[in-house]
Amino acid sequence: MFSPRIELAITTAIEAHGLRRRKAGSAFEATHALSVGLIVSDFGGAENSVVAALLHDTLEDTLLNQEVIRDRFGDYVLAIVTDLTEPKKPVAWRRRKEAYIECLRQSPRDESRTVASADKIHNLSSMVAGLENQGVTFIDMFTAGLEGMVWFQREVHRMLTKEWSHPILDEHGRQLERFLLAAKNLR
Repeated sequence: MFSPRIELAITTAIEAHGLRRRKAGSAFEATHALSVGLIVSDFGGAENSVVAALLHDTLEDTLLNQEVIRDRFGDYVLAIVTDLTEPKKPVAWRRRKEAYIECLRQSPRDESRTVASADKIHNLSSMVAGLENQGVTFIDMFTAGLEGMVWFQREVHRMLTKEWSHPILDEHGRQLERFLLAAKNLR
């Protein structure tokens, strides 16, 4: 799927994330945003969902603000992105994750769940590669440690499958199983 709005969202995501790299590894933050947008598109996401996927980390990880998203993409895209935005630090890691899960559970927007699942698919795939290539060194880059990562990924998937039905959840489940196996092999 391609449209001028999606192109604007790609440009906005790249400008917002710049050349910053993800927490672990050499991938750029913008690469993650583009990957999540592609996954949403692959699973039949409508334009608003793809746009929100491209922007899903901007409020949390960049200086982009809500007004820019609203002005460029409208209230609905902003609502999806807001559903996926964790509380700002210094809130403790576990409380941020619990708030994220609860916000997603309460959201009336299935598009938010689609983007969240696509985000987790890409994150899980990246984490499997990190675990396989770097082992314990990879885990040390994360505040929560392996147990926290396993807890969060399981809880997000559990909540999504309990509250909602969508073909993307099959791939999400496959990636979760790959991650759990890689985590088990690390122990």
